[in-house]
Amino acid sequence: MTGAYVYVDFGAVRIQQYLARTPALRGHRAASNNLARATAAPSIADVIGDLAEVNPEAGRADGVVSVRFPAATGGCEKRVQRLQERMFAHLRRALPGAEFQSVWGEGESYLAVYAHSLQPKVRRGQVRHDLPPSAEFPLAVPCRMCHIDPVVGVEPVPDGLLALCLDCSVRNVTRRQAVADAGSPEGQLLQDIGLAPAPDSFTDLAALGSAASGRNHLATVAVDGNAFGLFFRALADEGGQDARLREAKASISTALSLATRTALANAALELPLTVEREQLCVVPHVVGGDDVLVSLPADQAWWFTLTFLKEFERLVRKETAEVLEPLNELRASRAGLPALEAPTASAGVVFARASHPLNLLVESAGMRLSEAKAAFRGRQASVQWLDITADGAEHPGHPPVALHLLRDGDGGQTAAAAALSRLVKVPASHRARLTEALRGSGPLTAAALADRVGHLDAIRPFLPPLDRIDQLDVPSVSGIGLGAALNLARWWPCA
Repeated sequence: MTGAYVYVDFGAVRIQQYLARTPALRGHRAASNNLARATAAPSIADVIGDLAEVNPEAGRADGVVSVRFPAATGGCEKRVQRLQERMFAHLRRALPGAEFQSVWGEGESYLAVYAHSLQPKVRRGQVRHDLPPSAEFPLAVPCRMCHIDPVVGVEPVPDGLLALCLDCSVRNVTRRQAVADAGSPEGQLLQDIGLAPAPDSFTDLAALGSAASGRNHLATVAVDGNAFGLFFRALADEGGQDARLREAKASISTALSLATRTALANAALELPLTVEREQLCVVPHVVGGDDVLVSLPADQAWWFTLTFLKEFERLVRKETAEVLEPLNELRASRAGLPALEAPTASAGVVFARASHPLNLLVESAGMRLSEAKAAFRGRQASVQWLDITADGAEHPGHPPVALHLLRDGDGGQTAAAAALSRLVKVPASHRARLTEALRGSGPLTAAALADRVGHLDAIRPFLPPLDRIDQLDVPSVSGIGLGAALNLARWWPCA
């Protein structure tokens, strides 16, 4: 196969859950840094030596490694196995408790191989796994930090001495060392925006919020792209028919990965709290590809999430503008396929007290993200959220909301967003009574209660037209129902 390569991908499995296995920000931050450092191109080049090269066609993503070598006329399985053994050993040293997998395929472009070989293999489970070692002595003392793996030693921590497992021992680094690592998600963000570092703990991070917020709540935000797989498959399928598409294939993955980091930097920099304090107020845990996980003060979450999604949409549209037109022309002429839009992203947001276990927040944010994507079938930017303190840890009682209802095409405030800002001015006690009335008796009772206390105008945009208010299947005037609006208003002041 002329000009063909063998592509070998490595990835950490359930990486967000792995990073969150320690409750403190210190351990999570250190593991995130270790992940970024271990999967950075210079580290990978040292490990693979002359067996392969870092794949220049792949974008950058923490926890994901792609390498390649020219396809030979004979079998290449032994070379792939040697690569896998080297890489797994390297990743295991950096992240002792993580689970990894590897998959490989052969072809003339990474996009084509990824779309038609690597992704299908992953879905079918045709991958090579590398699991952390199991405890040899089941009665061993469990780690006093993660309570998952057995203790291997006692080490000094900020509060004294603690018996740690091997994975937590690797995470037990100083705050200064973690922040100074320019290759880590936080270090890279600090380098991009040039501000003072974020606080050392989740408690201190929550305390940055406004007095009205209680200064004891955080938001966990998980973001993932919509329809990127469809876009890359189409680009791979049609790339052989158009020179512009062939040229774009080599660079567009990297450009879209950069769009994620740029959107993160812009969203963090535009936070009112960032402007006020000239300090980083967002702690990034995972950044790469179209995948982001961050923590920040709860009252900044809506501003950050909506700004990120809109900025990401703008950057991706810009990067894909030159290829979408020829791509859609070829799809239409070849098979009458519908036109593709530029990919977007959706988000899951979870609000909770700063003391809430991070692993549970990460899991919940991932579930909210899945709900947001499923509600619109990944066809448009959307967001789903849950306030654990107010509503419990179960499924939200409101549907996800499309981004266009909260931010217009230019990134400005929509009519629905303006109505939410007016709703926030209704005293919290009155909003709580409206929530109870809505849950207990429906929108008609809630409207009557609001009218009695003089707040009907504030909730009117979130009700059906008044002549049809008793019809449950009629959408609200603004497109956002009253239940969702009252829930949004709890943390909306900054948005």
